Amino acid sequence: MRERVACGACVTVPFGRRSLVGVVVEPGEASDLEGMKARSIESVSGHGAPEITPELLELTRWMATYYMCSWGEALRAALPPGAGRPGAAAPTRVRVTRVALAKAPPAAEPRGERQQALLHELRQRRAKDLDDPTQPELLESGGGSSTTIRRLEELGYVRIYRTLVDRYEYAVQNEARKVVPSADQNTGPTGQIQLNDDQTRAVEALSRAVEAGTFRTFLLHGVTGSGKTEVYLNVLEQVRGRGRTGIVLVPEIALTPQTVRRFRRRFGDEVAVLHSRMSQGERYDAWQGIRSGKYAIVVGARSAVLAPIPNPGLIIVDEEHEASYKQFDPAPRYHARDVAVVRARIAGAVCVLGSATPSLESLANARADKYTLLPMPERVPVDGRPAELPTIRIVDQRGSPEFVSAQLIEALSGCLERGEQGIVLLNRRGYAPTIECTACGWTPECPDCSVGLVYHKPLRHLRCHHCGLVNDMPRVCPSCRKETLEKLGTGTQRLEESLKEALPTARILRMDLDTTSGKDAHHEILQTFGSGGADILLGTQMVAKGLDFPRVTVVGIVQADSSLSLPDLRAEERTFQLITQVAGRAGRHALRGEVLLQTRKPGHLVIQHARRHDYEAFARHALAEREALGYPPHGRMIRVLFSGPEDNRTESMARLWALRLSERVAQVDVLGPSPAFIHRLRRAYRHQVTVKLPPGHAATSLRAALEAATAALGHLPRGYRMTLDIDPMGMV
Repeated sequence: MRERVACGACVTVPFGRRSLVGVVVEPGEASDLEGMKARSIESVSGHGAPEITPELLELTRWMATYYMCSWGEALRAALPPGAGRPGAAAPTRVRVTRVALAKAPPAAEPRGERQQALLHELRQRRAKDLDDPTQPELLESGGGSSTTIRRLEELGYVRIYRTLVDRYEYAVQNEARKVVPSADQNTGPTGQIQLNDDQTRAVEALSRAVEAGTFRTFLLHGVTGSGKTEVYLNVLEQVRGRGRTGIVLVPEIALTPQTVRRFRRRFGDEVAVLHSRMSQGERYDAWQGIRSGKYAIVVGARSAVLAPIPNPGLIIVDEEHEASYKQFDPAPRYHARDVAVVRARIAGAVCVLGSATPSLESLANARADKYTLLPMPERVPVDGRPAELPTIRIVDQRGSPEFVSAQLIEALSGCLERGEQGIVLLNRRGYAPTIECTACGWTPECPDCSVGLVYHKPLRHLRCHHCGLVNDMPRVCPSCRKETLEKLGTGTQRLEESLKEALPTARILRMDLDTTSGKDAHHEILQTFGSGGADILLGTQMVAKGLDFPRVTVVGIVQADSSLSLPDLRAEERTFQLITQVAGRAGRHALRGEVLLQTRKPGHLVIQHARRHDYEAFARHALAEREALGYPPHGRMIRVLFSGPEDNRTESMARLWALRLSERVAQVDVLGPSPAFIHRLRRAYRHQVTVKLPPGHAATSLRAALEAATAALGHLPRGYRMTLDIDPMGMV
């Protein structure tokens, strides 16, 4: 089959009594299985055309080596949706109902006004040489109802037929029809705008690298509102002018609609989108369009870094500091930012990492001249006037029982009186994170996870935010049978209730995991807020990143210091980044912005650095601490997590593994085992071992020792699991 199957093609192969999907990675002259008869390939997808490009074959090989997983696991991440099992590579196509003018309609016009309006719309489309509309499209533009269309068919004026559609294009058309024109004012002007000096210098430096056609990585450190997206657009135009393609990564699905609109305004139908909220069919059709060259620009979340786009010349990682770029499960546990840099190197492309608060790893790489630093320290001027960063006012909440301070309510009230908008951040969903009996101290806990259950008021139930378990909220304490259950703390639901009580005329939208579970929920919430349909946008970290609304002048940050107490080496860094990012949503255009930061730790260095917008001072403090402790970027880390149904047995496995590794390596710290922060998750007990490597020590050099330590465990019993996470971003 060598003449029919190219490298990178997907094939179905026999594997024992099963059939599995495999990827052809190289041609072979003969089987290397001595004394065994090789079995034949059963089928080939796509007539033998490569699903994986040579560039992606090389990239996934690197991922398998660096992240210590199998090449098959890395390849699966790059395959189209549904291609991981036989017969599922192409999700079922869908048909839509379309309406067309009949070939020989009656000479007389129909009597009904609605019927005449629909016929007029169809004739207009034919005159413009447009495709026949779907039934919903026709009804939306011409009025009437489905009964009107059926009557026109009965009278012989139209014909109704069904046709296969590109599911991605159909979804894009539906999305475009939902956009209210006034909501698009926050996406920037239609064409190019006059760049300021910082933007011009950045574009010129990036353009020179693009023209050179060689690999380079740039760290675009621009404060919020400094116009990083406009830089991306200008450089991408240079790339397209040279016949090459581009990938733009964004950290949150919520950012995708605004980002996509800006890129489509500049590049039209060349732009494709990839993210997990799309249906499998939509993603599959988009993937095929990207691979065929139909789309030259891909905008998407983490997995878009593996899009099969041909000849990439520019890869952009916006908000490169975001932890959501890290894949936690399943393998490969890759970081999209680092994969983007390697893909750019393989393709001879330019990689741009953009952020107002760069990760300490990227900052260290820039200071070591691995990356080229492009500073943009000022906001884009508005109407010729300098645009300033918002004033951040600290509200000391020590000793206060109130969830929302009087200062924040006053600021939001003034904002509403002026016809402006506000954003309020609380990075905790639900109503009350803790339920406690004031008589006996009982609290509800998840039976499968070592965490408390969170109260959700709309459905009056308790929910585990880790495994999804749901229980009814008891009316009396199950332990002492007294009616003394108290709801402690606050989540976004309770904060919404408090704001409505304090500001009864305010129109409030809540944006968290509970309100955005639907496919288009992110889009609809942001659409409503952007078009002026709400006064206050309240939410979790979804509201902190990348959003650009010109009338937002007040930002409130509630419980800003809650993440500082987490047992994570990046707790301070993430807190600073979150505060800075959400503060940057205020005063981005002509109106001046103000931020109220509620905290019970007003003197904490992170809070003070954030108040002054002083990233450099924060970075000096954090890097000095990391260097003293040998933590990244001054060293490397591997997290090895053991899980299983029995606590003692799981710990023993982790202890044996750590001992065997310690016996085989030197100059490496093997810490633990210790219980994971969430000790029990989905009925599995968890213990972790942390391996610390000194600077310059590559994790891959440990591979033999890691494999030997793993081999010492033998075959893991049923229900037990060991996972390696290279460069972990979290330790919970």
